Amino acid sequence: MNYETIILERKDSTATLTLNRPEKLNALNIKMIEELESAVLGILKDRNVRVVVITGAGRGFCSGADVNDMAQALAPVETRYLTQTAHKIILALTNLEKPVIAKVNGVAVGIGCSLALSADMIIASEKAQFGVIFSRIGLIPDGGSLFHLPRLVGPAKAKELIFTAKMFDAKEAERIGLINKAVPADELDNEVNTLTKQLAEGPTVAFGIAKKIINKGLSMDLSSVLECEAFGQTIAGTTEDAREGVMAFLEKRKAEFKGR
Repeated sequence: MNYETIILERKDSTATLTLNRPEKLNALNIKMIEELESAVLGILKDRNVRVVVITGAGRGFCSGADVNDMAQALAPVETRYLTQTAHKIILALTNLEKPVIAKVNGVAVGIGCSLALSADMIIASEKAQFGVIFSRIGLIPDGGSLFHLPRLVGPAKAKELIFTAKMFDAKEAERIGLINKAVPADELDNEVNTLTKQLAEGPTVAFGIAKKIINKGLSMDLSSVLECEAFGQTIAGTTEDAREGVMAFLEKRKAEFKGR
């Protein structure tokens, strides 16, 4: 399928979603939100995809919502439609039962930051800039930032970033636990490609089960998580990958997982 504002590439077991409005630092407009929803829903149904990478074209990851475009949606029903559609994307990525990597190559602010936070891992260029800057235009964070941010950096730090709306670089984002790793700009591609290859060769079903339990476990007590682990392990144990893993261990060789 051809898109106007995004690029969807499938190579081997990896799907790469590239936000493609470089002249606007990949600001989200109505068209991009709708195309992202279509692309993510397609990835959900594609069993051949084992890892998803989200990045931006040009100098930015995503500079947030296109304010000029959004200003035209003045009616509350239109605003609610746009927000709900964007939230479907965030929810789908967060719940996707396969690893999602945000490759942050430049500025990631507002809903752009929220989009990055919906990934399981964030690898960023040292040139990247982050900001939860909604309060600058009198709004609250959306796109799941009020869920993900305090879980990553703690409530007090989350409130600081939200209330001050300050910008901070990738090294600071790594220090406070917002992202996994900050690397020199010229090493970003290799860093993400290495991680992507490792995850694409892993036990996809087990990754998906673990991800689901981690997400749910943040609001559960220990006994409930243990129950989920027991149930999840039963399912994981029936997969081809689990059988291959045991045989590889016994035969002292590297396991060749198929993602099923």
